[in-house]
Amino acid sequence: MIHRFLFILFSTSVMIITGNGSLYAQFPQFSIFDSFERPVNPGEGTVIIHQSESLRQLVGTRIDSENIDVINGKTYLITQGYRIQVYSGNNPRTSRGEAVEKQAKIKELYPDVEAYITYRAPFWILHVGDYRSYEEALYMHRNLRAVFPQNKNEIKIIEDDIRLLLN
Repeated sequence: MIHRFLFILFSTSVMIITGNGSLYAQFPQFSIFDSFERPVNPGEGTVIIHQSESLRQLVGTRIDSENIDVINGKTYLITQGYRIQVYSGNNPRTSRGEAVEKQAKIKELYPDVEAYITYRAPFWILHVGDYRSYEEALYMHRNLRAVFPQNKNEIKIIEDDIRLLLN
């Protein structure tokens, strides 16, 4: 009797873990909406969300659009945000070198922060970061003003298209 019970328990566990068998199909897949609608603690209220089933199915799926960019195997969302302009120079002999020099110093101090050099005739421009909010950019703005005190008056936060890593 005990051996039979242990055998049934073992085989049921294997079916659930591997996904084979009918027991696996009985467990529904929960979405974020289900977690909102289910009370966690006794005595809590419930949230009821009224929406179409098609909208429910869209949540959590990635939709291809023109605002998606793939660079070096990484997928980015291009959206409006903020960057910090650290340098802008129009001297044909020195501006590019200064922008590259400042970019190298920023990469040394902040290896996880992107720094972009662009040329818009006649200016070489260095932008830093991809920030969704002004407050995020303001924090880095203050740090960069401390790193480059001689240029603190030209370092400014600008609105720009930013890249957010998706995967």
